[in-house]
Amino acid sequence: MPDLRSEHSSEQAFTHDVEETGAGLHHVVNFTNLPEHIDLALHAIGESARIPGAWATVGGQRMSSLVALWNRLDCYRQSLSWSDRAAYCQDKAASIRSGSSCGLAFCSVPCRFSCPLCALNGRPLAQSFGYPQTQVLAVLGEIDWCPNLARSTES
Repeated sequence: MPDLRSEHSSEQAFTHDVEETGAGLHHVVNFTNLPEHIDLALHAIGESARIPGAWATVGGQRMSSLVALWNRLDCYRQSLSWSDRAAYCQDKAASIRSGSSCGLAFCSVPCRFSCPLCALNGRPLAQSFGYPQTQVLAVLGEIDWCPNLARSTES
């Protein structure tokens, strides 16, 4: 794995600790300012995917795979150049639905990583991520941490 600290200003981008647990030593890397250092985070995750047994957590929740995390972070990175990030996410979700056999054209779920047809047996979802069932989809889709998700106080 390349020396991540050699990148300009990476000293402020992340912290690195070695923690000992009952399962042995673990290297823990925390990225502090994700939007500013997202390319470095993506590089670290990509390189870590080559290490057998490597895994990641976001907000204390273990991700299903490093590839899943990389895909979600890359989607977030792509949204950063858009002034209307909610529109970017809805556009990505719509393009995925149109290219799949989902058939739920009226669906308004604002993220490509959650599929209402599969998760809720075809029941249409509310437009807001403030509803309990859509919050569950966000957790199952491993996107509940994403800053682009608009959460309302509706219920």
